[in-house]
Amino acid sequence: MPKSLYGFIWKVSSRDQILLCIITLVVTGMSMVPLELQRRIVNDAIENHDLRNMLLLCGLYLVVLLLQGGLKYWLNVARGGLVERVALQLRRRIFKHLIGRPTRDGQPPHVDKGAVVSMTSAEVEEVAGFVGDSISVPLLQAGTAFGTLGYLFWVQPEIAAFALALFLPQIFLVPLGQRRINRWAAIHARLLRKLGGVIVTGERAHLTPTHSERRFNHLAEGARATRVLIYRVKFALTFLGNFIDAIGPLIVLTVGGWLVLQGKTEVGTLVVFISGFQKVADPWDQLLTFYRTTSNARTKYRLIVDALPPEAVKA
Repeated sequence: MPKSLYGFIWKVSSRDQILLCIITLVVTGMSMVPLELQRRIVNDAIENHDLRNMLLLCGLYLVVLLLQGGLKYWLNVARGGLVERVALQLRRRIFKHLIGRPTRDGQPPHVDKGAVVSMTSAEVEEVAGFVGDSISVPLLQAGTAFGTLGYLFWVQPEIAAFALALFLPQIFLVPLGQRRINRWAAIHARLLRKLGGVIVTGERAHLTPTHSERRFNHLAEGARATRVLIYRVKFALTFLGNFIDAIGPLIVLTVGGWLVLQGKTEVGTLVVFISGFQKVADPWDQLLTFYRTTSNARTKYRLIVDALPPEAVKA
């Protein structure tokens, strides 16, 4: 297994990732079409009382939505299949190197079976789940967010500049919070492995029942405390993101409304911006979530690699 997470991803899924990226680029390229259709429906068809043009544009809008939805459905199903294949490979490798392969004297290897249980269940699920999203998701979300933002700057740069300024605080605050989450997540995973050891490997054989129960309770309390610390930072970042999403339309209405009253923009443009802001906010939130997921997956992958024997790890 390669030492780096993305080295592992490319080794086990390079062909799948290329195919996912091609479909993702098609979906991303279509993301600006509905915004332009909205603007044309309001400014060209409705204001000119052109029923035929309005029905034609609305029909085209429906076709685009169905095509986008179908492609996204295919992407999600393909990613799900990839995740399960990688999870199966990881579980087989962990079992082979930690349980199934005998030592030089022909005896089974002496490993903490509780740790192996934790690795092949929760830790493998998190790493494999990330593999399906590792390249196509940031490509899709970044392409949608920045493509939409570029379109909004082309339509009305003043409103787009105010919208962009709302997202800047997260660029600095999210990495600071994520570093703390990563540290506590690694501690939490190690505590869960030790909990499994108390249950599975028979530590009770050389501990009195009282000492065994005391050790279990101590580890369980440590796992609870680290998870609470993670929640505090995680949900603080979520609160910040939700507040920005909620105040965004208010900024658009305030700045855009003033420009409409001054005769510097059209009502159709304002409608597009309200819809467009959501098309930027949603993928932006997904990108921040992806950043947090990447950090967590790297932590869990490193824990798995460190537990394997040196000959199982590629330098």
